[in-house]
Amino acid sequence: MNRGVLYALGAAALFGASTPFAKLLLGEVSPWVLAAVLYLGSGVGLGAWIALRARLPGRERPSPIPRPDWPWIAAAIAAGGVAGPVLLMQGLARTDASSAALLLNLEAVLTAAIAWTVFRENVDRRVFSGMVAIVVGGVLLSTDAAPRAGGFTGALLVAAACLAWAIDNNLTRRVSGGDAATLACLKGLAAGAVNTPVMRTSTVLYDS
Repeated sequence: MNRGVLYALGAAALFGASTPFAKLLLGEVSPWVLAAVLYLGSGVGLGAWIALRARLPGRERPSPIPRPDWPWIAAAIAAGGVAGPVLLMQGLARTDASSAALLLNLEAVLTAAIAWTVFRENVDRRVFSGMVAIVVGGVLLSTDAAPRAGGFTGALLVAAACLAWAIDNNLTRRVSGGDAATLACLKGLAAGAVNTPVMRTSTVLYDS
């Protein structure tokens, strides 16, 4: 449990740090291009790591993914790998990086809400209070960011990305017994492959 918490905190820190860098890149490329490249790059990188890991001495080969898990994985890829990154990049293009990074806290709230209402997982008072505090903070932040961002469009797109990743988190939870690197690699490769054809069209529109 403690190791899982540390992994979750590390993932959150890395994800939060990536937002300002993505904002800088959006000055040069379109949101579709950046979303496709980031996920395709993660899939290729993890694929290389998995191939290297298999050659290391003393490492057991991970078990194959059971057939009943594939629908959950496909749905998670569609939500968190295809829709989520594009929504975030589109939102970043319309708002500042600091506001978007703080709004990304909504992912935790929406993940807990879906787990509570759809999958009937337990949510105690402390978790519920934290969810309320994050939502209130997000609303206040969106209101404050509206004059700088030119409206609420950017904030709403970031919130939609959080919803997509919340769905992804809950669906991936159904197959959490699988190898994490393999699941992330599949998500990156599939999402990049889907978004790349759209990326070509968006590049033409963006340059024009």
